[in-house]
Amino acid sequence: MKTICSAFLFLLGFFILNSCSHKERQIPRDIASLQANGGMEGIWFVQGSSSTRGPYNGEIELRRSNDGTFNVVRVVTYINYFFDGLKVQEVWTGKAVAEKDALTISYDIRQGDFIQKLGNVKRDPTDFRNSINVVSRFAISPQGLASHYSDKKVSSYTEWITTRRDLETKPLWVNERKKFDAKGDKVPLIVRGVIKAFKMDIGYEKDPLVKSYKDRSEYKNEQPYVVFDPTDFEFYRHNNDVIRVVNKVTDDISITESVVKRNAYAPTLDQKATGFEKNARDFHLNEAGMLSHAVLDPQGRLLEYAYDGDASLWTGMYVGSQAMRYLTTKNEEALENARRATKALIMLMDITGNEEEFARTIAIYNPTKPISEKWHRGTGKYEKFIWLEGGNNDMVKGITHGFMWASLVIPKTDTEIWNGLREKSKKLIKLQIMEDKPQNKSAAYGLDAWINGNTDSKEKFEKFYSSIRTKVSGYSFDTTFYWNGSADWSGINLSMVGDITDIVLADLLGKNKIRDQLRERLIDAWITYRPAHRHFQTIGTYAFAYKHGTRGGKFRDDSSELQFETSLAQSVWGLREIPYPRPNLDVNIDHSLRPDWCMSPIPRLFWKSLKKPEPPVSYFYQGLYQYPTFELNAFTSNFLWKEQGFAYQGGHAKGVEYSGVDYLYAYWMARYSGMKNVN
Repeated sequence: MKTICSAFLFLLGFFILNSCSHKERQIPRDIASLQANGGMEGIWFVQGSSSTRGPYNGEIELRRSNDGTFNVVRVVTYINYFFDGLKVQEVWTGKAVAEKDALTISYDIRQGDFIQKLGNVKRDPTDFRNSINVVSRFAISPQGLASHYSDKKVSSYTEWITTRRDLETKPLWVNERKKFDAKGDKVPLIVRGVIKAFKMDIGYEKDPLVKSYKDRSEYKNEQPYVVFDPTDFEFYRHNNDVIRVVNKVTDDISITESVVKRNAYAPTLDQKATGFEKNARDFHLNEAGMLSHAVLDPQGRLLEYAYDGDASLWTGMYVGSQAMRYLTTKNEEALENARRATKALIMLMDITGNEEEFARTIAIYNPTKPISEKWHRGTGKYEKFIWLEGGNNDMVKGITHGFMWASLVIPKTDTEIWNGLREKSKKLIKLQIMEDKPQNKSAAYGLDAWINGNTDSKEKFEKFYSSIRTKVSGYSFDTTFYWNGSADWSGINLSMVGDITDIVLADLLGKNKIRDQLRERLIDAWITYRPAHRHFQTIGTYAFAYKHGTRGGKFRDDSSELQFETSLAQSVWGLREIPYPRPNLDVNIDHSLRPDWCMSPIPRLFWKSLKKPEPPVSYFYQGLYQYPTFELNAFTSNFLWKEQGFAYQGGHAKGVEYSGVDYLYAYWMARYSGMKNVN
């Protein structure tokens, strides 16, 4: 109240002063000095009022440039306006021209950035294409240099500049956004032929939207970029109660865009882990212990669990996260979380009643709702549950991965879980998926050998690898590739999970030659994907290959210690870019509306054109820009590490919250492996 009264009195005084007649204008001392040569350079105190958010104060920096004008940074914070309990700060940059007794500042700001729709509010496409030129003309008044201007969209401003202080070494705000070249190695001629054939098949280059980008230099050169934006990271770490809206019209959409970046950078990595741990435990492990989406009411209270069709894989990775957490911290809560989720993985194999089949996920049975297609009710001790059919190659990797990690941390005195692990690890090899996708047999044999001490399975584990055709740099049965922004993105995560399982099992079984060859394959894959800045790939490669001394011929030919260490340091930003909490909003995002976005000349997942019926051309669209997590995937993705690298649009429905286990898995792997600067 005191602040409100002070602001009211200040404004009242201003209007009273302006209503009086003055025979002689009384110019404040600092303002009078502006008329002297060079007197304008410095940092000026500014105060004013917005028509929509009320009074504010802050500073305007005038720093002389080589052409005689001034570079301007305007930083103002609203006094009485808050958003989700946080202060709102505007940062605008521009140019200024000084005259004898006046100052003209020009700012170019945006309205549309990347959110197209928030709730019922929509941006017009022209908001993204056109910047807004805001001009403020300051003239001498009894209060200082005064100006009245508008952002032409939302607010008008009345503003005064008064006292001055000297410039600091660095400007008040610096734009650190940059882009990295993500092109990668030259695409082989045979691959070019394959891509061309697929493009012709789907009519990609005849599509009107694709054709509209054919004259862009990025399109012609097949030049992808990774956009990296650490701007304001240090500010948020020291000012976690403020939202900065930078060079944008300040409205609910632009503030929301800035909130998510603030939620990424303000908390430490440990603080985010603590938040996601609580969320997973309280909102995302359902009655069966399976990872689920949380359906929340407007107050954030849990209404129900919504199933995740890929829960087998994510639950196995959750067990891994908690095992690595326990091995790092000895936290008993982590051990209890691992127990709960491991029981769910065991149930996946038990609930079907068929040794050749396992469930994708499990949910609670609700007698008031009909059971949907492909769902089945459990029987006997599982009658209160329903299970989803379709356990496949991807999902079985979650079971084997979870079993492996559980065996490392759950005490053998926990007879219920260990009896389940022993029984199910024997039966893994009986699953039909082992015949359909025999690459999974290595994990099945390895787990039976490790958990049950089965020497026959140990021999089969070794024989499996000796029967695989090898190459000098390791095994050749992986499908790693990266061609100028095109890759099997979800397959990268899946391969990582499988490789980690097999590397650890080989190590546990004393099969060092197999272990080392698998480590070399892992670091070879990192070299392939290095241009795309797959941060989880780098963290996993460090934890299970690089830190153990693995290098290999491909590494020596195509990389170096310096390159890997640089990527490792950069990978921490993959964790920093993930906001806590994850945004739970009704939102649509479309980066293709930005004037600097460009379509890729290579269709995404182009081999999917073999599917019948063939997907529409729009299915194959992808961009040449990979944006920070807080500008897309944080809003839209339920598991970041499987997402398309150069995606550009997506949506989310308010009320459905994703778990954050993707963060926990990578974070605890970084901690478990002893990575530096994980903060």
